Amino acid sequence: MSERLSYLGRLREHRNRRGLTQMELAKLSDVGRATIADLEAGKRGAYKETVKKLAKALKVKPHELRTAKED
Repeated sequence: MSERLSYLGRLREHRNRRGLTQMELAKLSDVGRATIADLEAGKRGAYKETVKKLAKALKVKPHELRTAKED
């Protein structure tokens, strides 16, 4: 069974609020910079564990990274 993916439409907004580059967020979250770029562009969805890592690094709750548009 595959895990549902989340689309993180507010990821860039939260990253910019913290004054972080994609590379800096990648280092803080242990998520690849290319993955972060794809997530911000809406090219892919994120697994639950990835959402948790990004939210922790950005000091927000996981649901705050998502858009209202969940499939």
